Amino acid sequence: MKKGWIGLLMLALLVGCTQPVKAPPTLAVATPTPSIVAPGPTPAATAVPKVFLERLLATISDLTAIQAYSGWRNSGTVGEREALDYVAARLEGLGFLKKAGLRIEREPFPVYLVTEIWETGLSITIGERTLTVPADGLRGERDSIPLALRFDSDSQLNDDLRNPRTVEGRVALVRDGAELQHLSSDSAQGQIVFADYALVDRVVRGWETASGAARMLLSAHPAGIVLVTSYSNRPGESHGTFAGEGGIFAYMDEPLPPMLLVRLEDLRASGIDGWEMLAQARSARLVWDADVFSPGRSANLVARIPGRDHNSAVILGAHIDSPNSPGALDDAAGSAVLLEVAYVLDASGLVPPVDVYLVWFGSEELGLYGSSHFVATHQELLDRTVAMLQIDCLSRPLDGIQPYLTLETWGYGRLGDDRLPWPEALAELGESHGLALFPEASSWIASDNTSFAAYNVPNANLIYMDMAEMDALGGVHYAGHLHDPYDTVELATEVGEALAQMAQVALDAALAVPPDPAAYRTVPTSELRAVFVGSHTEPAHMAPTWFIDLGMALGMEGYDVDLIPYGDSFAAPDLEDTAFVVALPVADYPSPAGDVSLYDEAWTEEEIAALEDYVTQGGLLVLTNSAHRLKYTNRVLDTNEDWSDQNDLAARFGVRFLEEPIATSEARVTADHPIMAGMRVLSLAPGNALSFEISSGEVLAVADERPVIALVPFGGGEVLVLGDLGLLGSGAGEPLNLRFWRSLAGYARSRSN
Repeated sequence: MKKGWIGLLMLALLVGCTQPVKAPPTLAVATPTPSIVAPGPTPAATAVPKVFLERLLATISDLTAIQAYSGWRNSGTVGEREALDYVAARLEGLGFLKKAGLRIEREPFPVYLVTEIWETGLSITIGERTLTVPADGLRGERDSIPLALRFDSDSQLNDDLRNPRTVEGRVALVRDGAELQHLSSDSAQGQIVFADYALVDRVVRGWETASGAARMLLSAHPAGIVLVTSYSNRPGESHGTFAGEGGIFAYMDEPLPPMLLVRLEDLRASGIDGWEMLAQARSARLVWDADVFSPGRSANLVARIPGRDHNSAVILGAHIDSPNSPGALDDAAGSAVLLEVAYVLDASGLVPPVDVYLVWFGSEELGLYGSSHFVATHQELLDRTVAMLQIDCLSRPLDGIQPYLTLETWGYGRLGDDRLPWPEALAELGESHGLALFPEASSWIASDNTSFAAYNVPNANLIYMDMAEMDALGGVHYAGHLHDPYDTVELATEVGEALAQMAQVALDAALAVPPDPAAYRTVPTSELRAVFVGSHTEPAHMAPTWFIDLGMALGMEGYDVDLIPYGDSFAAPDLEDTAFVVALPVADYPSPAGDVSLYDEAWTEEEIAALEDYVTQGGLLVLTNSAHRLKYTNRVLDTNEDWSDQNDLAARFGVRFLEEPIATSEARVTADHPIMAGMRVLSLAPGNALSFEISSGEVLAVADERPVIALVPFGGGEVLVLGDLGLLGSGAGEPLNLRFWRSLAGYARSRSN
């Protein structure tokens, strides 16, 4: 496996946090008292009510009991829907807020791929007794239908019929490397192999060693595999990180037998006292029923609490797609915090200074889909939002790590401004309660707050970690018990004081923001408007949400970034007073690996006419295309079978995109034009660029000697043709195309003048 691919994979899995550099404060030992944080004054001299730890923990317990043992996360599934039902029912019971105008809305949206685990069962016969043990299912890779279908019990995409697979056989144990070496098809074929997960733990053992052990297990051709995890809080020891999803089996091409996951602790609770007693088992029976869907459906739950000033708002977020256990720390804790804010406001009868939006985001774990949908469909709200705070990443660190509360945000440092006004304001407010909060700039995909960055909304993610120490010990997931089978309410209780402090910070954010939407904004007041047209671009990551540095660069140049979202048509008036318009590629989720006949996106004649009229009247249109579906950091995924539909629009301007993608990841500048001033090369998404032909105009850059950027005059305006949407995004690390984006902004401004 190539290191570059591994890096992208780790980025896709790590929807986490950045590395703080300040020394952590010493936190008091958690105690199970109901109220943790004493009330204190806000800047407006309003008394801050107490938050209650017992209620927070009870909410986490309720959430993690929903669809327990039905998969590592419940993104886009029945479990996620039940969690949203639970939250909505709790909100409906808040009398004061309901009278004050509380409005609750569920907002559905599509996601590329989900796995629904309908049933898992494990029974073990020892002597004359047959014991039932709670067992969990595994999920496949979240962006590959072929890999995901290996974890579908009938391997049929979009088939929701219950058809469980049942296997039964004698028990074979693989507890260590020696037993693994002796495993063979003669000894394991037709048997149920119970294997210590530590043998295939890619975090502890590394990719190469873990994959080698996994292949040895599979080569023995067992009838079924049960991976057994055990709890440890000592660095260097396995405790099941990524066992349910993201483990080594999810990325292997070998055929898989039915596989389940069980905790050693659950074996003991069921009457099987560890490996020694398990060795006495005569037989085991494994039941597994799971289905994969592409596309799938997910949803956000949005609660609006009216404030004194309806012209401004603050948004508090957490992700709900972890209702089943595990999921207490990441992020039932954040979901509980939002409910706690609502409960405290209801009980105290306080009206916040501005409208408060509590948002439980769906499908964060699949790739921040919920927040991507939210920002795409709430453009007016974003313009009047003072700030956004995400509550994610409560952790129970390994022994020896001293965590602390950090407010991380995607900063403007590489755009010339190191200030962090929103996190710094929250830190100052927390100090009045005796809370130590550490603002930190990052340029890493953290959590749902990241989706707000491209639209220049002040945002922060509140986490409880020591990122530097955790990374040194194997990463935040391993070192914080995130994405492992022990992310439970018991561990959340152990860090209860930090949980209550996070709730207090969220309550501060709701009660203390000023009514001025520009109060914490780093960017200047917008004088120009850039509109991205995504009416036929279904992938959530092929929109400004994930052109983060581009959106922030436009903000620093005085642009308001707007989006016409997927599914919304538009007309000429929607494009008025716009410095430039970006036509995003036609792309939908049904892919060649799935069922392209489900539905198909395409421009309408009215939309094409509106864009043609915009350019004729002197506008600048940026016409893009993409050979593949892209995800954040320009990660290239499945083929975009809709690429040619962009020619319906391109033909109006004498442009025709060509079919064969360009393999290279670099474009060479060939023209001396203001848009390309001072540039020699630009970065492309690898293998994603589509060349094109133009009937007039000037080629500005080529890749493999084929045009990838050109400027085409049309009527009174111009069309900037980009053969790769990846030119507007960036890979991990420094954005190599930053100068290009700023030059484009400056060129559009000069044309507007």
